[in-house]
Amino acid sequence: MTLDMWQSFFGWSLVINYLILVFWSLMVLYARDFVYRLHTYFIPISDEAFNNMHYGGMGLYKLLIFVFNLVPYLALLIIT
Repeated sequence: MTLDMWQSFFGWSLVINYLILVFWSLMVLYARDFVYRLHTYFIPISDEAFNNMHYGGMGLYKLLIFVFNLVPYLALLIIT
Protein backbone atom coordinates (compact mmCIF):
# COMPACT_ATOMS: atom_id res chain seq x y z
CA MET A 1 0.00 0.00 0.00
CA THR A 2 1.32 3.40 -0.93
CA LEU A 3 1.25 6.61 1.06
CA ASP A 4 -1.19 8.10 -1.45
CA MET A 5 -3.60 5.26 -0.81
CA TRP A 6 -3.40 5.78 2.97
CA GLN A 7 -3.83 9.51 2.53
CA SER A 8 -6.93 8.91 0.42
CA PHE A 9 -8.24 6.40 2.95
CA PHE A 10 -7.90 8.79 5.90
CA GLY A 11 -9.30 11.69 3.88
CA TRP A 12 -12.45 9.82 2.88
CA SER A 13 -12.77 8.36 6.36
CA LEU A 14 -12.66 11.90 7.74
CA VAL A 15 -15.37 13.05 5.33
CA ILE A 16 -17.64 10.09 6.08
CA ASN A 17 -17.25 10.45 9.84
CA TYR A 18 -17.99 14.18 9.73
CA LEU A 19 -21.11 13.49 7.64
CA ILE A 20 -22.25 11.03 10.31
CA LEU A 21 -21.60 13.66 13.00
CA VAL A 22 -23.52 16.32 11.06
CA PHE A 23 -26.43 13.91 10.47
CA TRP A 24 -26.50 13.05 14.19
CA SER A 25 -26.46 16.73 15.12
CA LEU A 26 -29.24 17.58 12.67
CA MET A 27 -31.39 14.71 13.90
CA VAL A 28 -31.06 15.84 17.51
CA LEU A 29 -31.60 19.47 16.55
CA TYR A 30 -34.54 19.18 14.14
CA ALA A 31 -36.11 15.79 14.91
CA ARG A 32 -35.47 15.80 18.64
CA ASP A 33 -38.94 14.55 19.61
CA PHE A 34 -38.70 11.59 17.25
CA VAL A 35 -35.23 10.66 18.50
CA TYR A 36 -36.28 11.09 22.14
CA ARG A 37 -39.38 8.89 21.65
CA LEU A 38 -37.24 6.28 19.90
CA HIS A 39 -34.76 6.17 22.79
CA THR A 40 -37.39 6.16 25.52
CA TYR A 41 -39.23 3.32 23.78
CA PHE A 42 -36.27 1.04 24.52
CA ILE A 43 -34.77 2.67 27.63
CA PRO A 44 -36.70 4.99 29.94
CA ILE A 45 -34.48 8.06 30.37
CA SER A 46 -35.16 11.60 31.47
CA ASP A 47 -35.00 14.59 29.18
CA GLU A 48 -31.86 15.85 30.92
CA ALA A 49 -30.15 12.46 30.61
CA PHE A 50 -31.06 12.38 26.92
CA ASN A 51 -29.44 15.78 26.36
CA ASN A 52 -26.33 14.83 28.34
CA MET A 53 -26.00 11.53 26.51
CA HIS A 54 -26.13 13.09 23.06
CA TYR A 55 -23.99 16.12 23.91
CA GLY A 56 -21.32 13.93 25.50
CA GLY A 57 -21.56 11.36 22.71
CA MET A 58 -21.09 13.98 20.01
CA GLY A 59 -18.12 15.45 21.84
CA LEU A 60 -16.49 12.04 22.24
CA TYR A 61 -17.19 11.14 18.61
CA LYS A 62 -15.64 14.42 17.43
CA LEU A 63 -12.56 13.81 19.59
CA LEU A 64 -12.18 10.31 18.18
CA ILE A 65 -12.49 11.67 14.63
CA PHE A 66 -9.66 14.10 15.38
CA VAL A 67 -7.42 11.43 16.90
CA PHE A 68 -8.03 8.58 14.48
CA ASN A 69 -8.75 10.39 11.18
CA LEU A 70 -7.59 14.00 11.14
CA VAL A 71 -4.19 13.58 12.82
CA PRO A 72 -3.07 10.65 10.60
CA TYR A 73 -4.35 12.48 7.52
CA LEU A 74 -2.40 15.62 8.42
CA ALA A 75 0.70 13.56 9.23
CA LEU A 76 0.54 11.94 5.79
CA LEU A 77 0.09 15.35 4.18
CA ILE A 78 3.22 16.60 5.93
CA ILE A 79 5.46 13.70 4.93
CA THR A 80 4.42 13.57 1.27
